[in-house]
Amino acid sequence: MRKRFSLFLTAAFFVVACVGAPIKYDPSSFVTDPPDKERIPRSCKSAYESVIPRVAVVNFTNNTTFDYAKMVQTSVQGQSQRTAVGGAAVGVVPGAAGVVWGAREQRKFQRDSQRIERQINAKLSESVEDGVMNELVTMGGSKVYTRNEMKKILEEQQFQRSGLVEDSQLVRLGKLAGIKFMVTGSVNNVNLVWKDFGSSQLGQYGLGAAIAGGIIGTQEGWNISTDIALRILDVETGEILFSKIVSGKEIIGKTPYPNYDALIGGVKKAAAKALEDVRPELSKWFTLKGYIFQTRTSPDGSERSALINIGDKMGLKAGQKLVAYTFQEITDPFDESKKSCDIQKLPVEIEVTDQLQADKAWVIIKGDKKAITRVKVGQLVERMALEGQGFMKKLGY
Repeated sequence: MRKRFSLFLTAAFFVVACVGAPIKYDPSSFVTDPPDKERIPRSCKSAYESVIPRVAVVNFTNNTTFDYAKMVQTSVQGQSQRTAVGGAAVGVVPGAAGVVWGAREQRKFQRDSQRIERQINAKLSESVEDGVMNELVTMGGSKVYTRNEMKKILEEQQFQRSGLVEDSQLVRLGKLAGIKFMVTGSVNNVNLVWKDFGSSQLGQYGLGAAIAGGIIGTQEGWNISTDIALRILDVETGEILFSKIVSGKEIIGKTPYPNYDALIGGVKKAAAKALEDVRPELSKWFTLKGYIFQTRTSPDGSERSALINIGDKMGLKAGQKLVAYTFQEITDPFDESKKSCDIQKLPVEIEVTDQLQADKAWVIIKGDKKAITRVKVGQLVERMALEGQGFMKKLGY
């Protein structure tokens, strides 16, 4: 069964590793199409407006009640008691046979773990803020204020960072800085648990049931998870526009007493994975959009490509998917002076190739022949929502 599990993970890793390789494209091998420009009705031109909003990531709080010493002591002692040989004072703890946890070692461990807990409480929220900033900067579509920039504003307005705990104060600060959105939230929970799912359980339940029940991925050793709440505030109105709680997991090994680096690293890696599950929604709020400069067709007419006016400077990356839109103006049958815009998504898939520049990119247009011929110069293109955590990361890898 362990061999089957190993093969399963190897196959899963291979599939994940092969997904997302950018298309290699040579624009000179395609023939430039005759001019065929999309007619944009007046009522639809506002759809092309692309204002990059100012976004500040501020005031993430640490709401965890993380008790590292208690959890590790309970788990290690429990494991030692279960594997103890008769009534002797010799046991087997996770990853270390023959270790006895004495009273002196317990006291030292408690002192060390209290120090670690204080350091986690002091730095975890800042680490999550940095992770959110990194997500926003990497995906593009917004101008992100760094902590140093916000600190200057705080000092100028004589705010104390520790006092900014209410959304109304955040909104007030954002207005002073000309910011459109505030991204804030909290670290709600850190959980460190020793797990032991051996081959007997896999054999009892079977591979499929083990996956469905969460046994696979909860591997033997220390499993650390971090829960993060994230929300987006509209600075103009103070309204909460978006709110979500996400969780990430990291496996930090079988060492009986995880050291500082392993623990802190595990918490932060789990938090970073959790933030990936907010990526789809964030990429919708802070999207990338542009339009088509030029279209080209392969000599045999089976493939089409296009040059768009957005590139890696705005956050676009090779392999990302886009959608294209066409428009029509609708006249109100009861009031012909009223015009509205009907935006229609074309039944094609557009993928960014390796021909990516700072301000433009070549894309391949996929779909049936009739559909891809509907793509024209001037049409609006928009990046599709990005994906969250992959399968292997959800397992803790």
